[in-house]
Amino acid sequence: MNELKDLIIRNRKPLIAAALVVLAVCWFLGSSFLSLIHNKMEYNRLSKETVELDKQHEELQKRLALLKKQDASYLERVARVKYNMSKNGETEFRFDTGK
Repeated sequence: MNELKDLIIRNRKPLIAAALVVLAVCWFLGSSFLSLIHNKMEYNRLSKETVELDKQHEELQKRLALLKKQDASYLERVARVKYNMSKNGETEFRFDTGK
């Protein structure tokens, strides 16, 4: 046992240097691993957002096609719902839903 202590005392500088190298490697690898996990989570979030935006894009493309086609029933619905328009002589009733 004393021989081991003497060996450690004699080789203290190389052991300290080796321990510092091991700690530095662990620190760099640890931060890289955390960065990898963060990037994977960000990739998953952006993938979900991409799917939602693709759906929204498709819906907007359909609406644009209907507007370009000048579909009378679609234009009337948009005018009534979005712009609160009504036909001449038509009486519009609005009810408060309490919300």
